[in-house]
Order: sequence, then structure tokens, then C-alpha cells
Amino acid sequence: MPEKSESVNPSESNTQENIGHELLTGLTQLLILLILKHGPQHGYELASRLEPIYGRRLSPGTIYPLLQRMENKEYIQSTTMIVSGRKRKTYVNTRMGRIAMDNAQETLQSIIDIKSPKIEAGAPGIELLKSLAQFRILLILEQSPLHGYELVEKLDDYFGQKIALGTIYPSLHRLVEKGYIISKSKWDGDRERKVYELTTHGKTAVRYAHVEISQIAADTIFD
Repeated sequence: MPEKSESVNPSESNTQENIGHELLTGLTQLLILLILKHGPQHGYELASRLEPIYGRRLSPGTIYPLLQRMENKEYIQSTTMIVSGRKRKTYVNTRMGRIAMDNAQETLQSIIDIKSPKIEAGAPGIELLKSLAQFRILLILEQSPLHGYELVEKLDDYFGQKIALGTIYPSLHRLVEKGYIISKSKWDGDRERKVYELTTHGKTAVRYAHVEISQIAADTIFD
């Protein structure tokens, strides 16, 4: 779940451990809030707790700028301590961070259930889920193949706000590149439309991602 998604070559063999993991891109901040819910942690401890989920340790160049952004949003606050002669920052959740965490988890559950979110789009914490477009697309296509316009209409409902075509189609293109979906041309009179549907690889990816995202929504991911 690094902040930047890594492309997957469908021609390469994938282990069960990493199929679908990149669909969780961008949930790092929510995961940090869930960790800090149980008490203060410093950056190294946070990276250690996240390592089993990522399958690798986040670099200081990734986690510390992310913590700074969260602090700027007042989701967390830090206290600097001197440990063995060195400065060390310890992070805790703020009241705003707890609100953001609760909002994000509730909305995440609505995504899993394929329901319209009850939380307003501008509420604290909802921005933590913006990067889940690919996962939402796969969830919808798991129900039935759709052409682009139909897919956008359904995504509008599940995002709780209007989604620009310029946002959806790049996600569709990346999913095609990964081999998670395929597009087929269908003709409506003299008009060509692309219909998107899940591949077997895509069904596997969404299944694995669904398990971990459900655990994040239920706050059992670190149990």
C-alpha cells in the first residue's frame, strides 16, 4: 500500500501475497490513525507495524513526509523527546484525527457493501479514500460488465459526488494494463462503445483486496 501504485505486468507470475495489494494504494494515513488509536508511536515503530501489510518497510523518505502532512491537517500531533542523546518524535491522534478515522472507516464499509456513503464528501477523513477508484471499479464490474458511461453513473453513487471522466478513464486504462479487466467493442447503431469486464486475474485481485480492506474498516487489520 505505498503512496504510489506500482504497475503489475499480467504476463509475470504473481504470488497470492501480492495480488491486489496495489488496490489499497493511499490507505497509509488511515492505517497510521488506526495504529495510533492504541497509543503513541514514533516513526520507526509505525514503519515496523506497517511492514507486514506492505511486505516491505516504508522508507523514511515516504513515512515522515506523510506524517508531516497528517500533522498539518491536525489529524495527529507530535512531541519531541531526547532518547540516548538523539531527538525522537512521538505521534498521537488528535480529536480531529479520531473523527477522520471514524468517518473514513464508515465510508470504507459503505464501499465494501456497495452502498452510497452516509458521510458527506467534504467531511474530515473522506479524502483518505480518494485513491480507491480502482478497487471500486472492480467491485462494480464484479456484478456485471458495463460500458464507461454506465460505470461512471454507478461510481457517482458510490463516491457520493460527481466523478470526472478524466479521473475514471485513466484508472480503467491502468486496470486493463494490469490484466484485471478487458474491454470489448460493442456497436450501438453506428456508435462504438467499449464494455469493460473482469478477468480471472481481476477477480483474484479484488478478492484479496476485499479481505484486507474489510479488516481495515473493522479495525482488525493489526490483530
